[in-house]
Amino acid sequence: MKISTTLHLASIGSISAFVAPVAKPGCLPLRMSDPNMGTEKLLPTKSKSIPFMDRPSVLDGSMAGDVGFDPLGFAKSQMDLNTYREAEIKHARLAMLAAAGWPISELFDKKIASLFNLPPVLDASNRVPSVLNGGMGKISPFYWGACLLLAAAIDVYHDIRANQKEYPPGDLGFDPFGLYPKDEKGRKRMQTAEIKNGRLAMIAITAFAAQEFVTHVAVIDETPFFFKPIWQVLSEMSDNLLDTTNSGFIYPPEETPSIFDAVTPPLDAAATTSAEAASVIPPLDAVSAASVPSAPAVSPPVNNEELIFAKKQIAELESKLAVIGGLSR
Repeated sequence: MKISTTLHLASIGSISAFVAPVAKPGCLPLRMSDPNMGTEKLLPTKSKSIPFMDRPSVLDGSMAGDVGFDPLGFAKSQMDLNTYREAEIKHARLAMLAAAGWPISELFDKKIASLFNLPPVLDASNRVPSVLNGGMGKISPFYWGACLLLAAAIDVYHDIRANQKEYPPGDLGFDPFGLYPKDEKGRKRMQTAEIKNGRLAMIAITAFAAQEFVTHVAVIDETPFFFKPIWQVLSEMSDNLLDTTNSGFIYPPEETPSIFDAVTPPLDAAATTSAEAASVIPPLDAVSAASVPSAPAVSPPVNNEELIFAKKQIAELESKLAVIGGLSR
């Protein structure tokens, strides 16, 4: 009996060796022999850019500049994601060129045009030609043709590069100065810097066009601190402070204090009364001509007594005229 019981217990123990151990609820089994333990990185369930929205499954953070931003759910697959990244990097690079070329053209267009005796393409407010500003007809058609040829050549080269097996979106192999890092971490950092600057440039070029269309002021004149030397900006500001008629600075109208408003009507009334009094009082010449009677023709010899009397009358008339003149003043 004891032997059979012992054999039965031994068989149960040997069978249990082939059964997988059951983990307790809420705990994970400890597997010390797993070589890949701890190498997988758990991805967050929420978007990094929009914390209250779920992270799209395609945006796993492997692509440079990926912060889980796809609120409308455009990227349904990895192919869609690569296509949108290709379009984004193209627009980003074009926007970086435009954001630099826009203020540079406003700074140097007139100088270069005068150097070659050509008419400038800027308008009266120093704004560059654009769809909103107008003036696109000033640009030569040969320039547009050259732009189309260059864009077509780049697109053909892109299609050739895209047929390769390992092709990161936007990688055209353009690195004339050898700045592209060789290690994977450095490449990811460079790609992230490019896409971030490109996104900022797309916002900036949109703001340039909208600001000039609304205010009719050139970007370099609206924020000169970003585009001109500091000494030039300070010199222009000092000149504009002295010249309030300059169109670059708008000064608010000066309001007259109320005390002057109370004093102005009496002064106007006094000026009106003086003007009316002057119109009523005849000129001195007219008074002299009217008050002095025409002396009869005296035939010589002249009596001295009559001459003295006449001089007295003339003196009295002159004194009266002087009094009247003082009252008129």
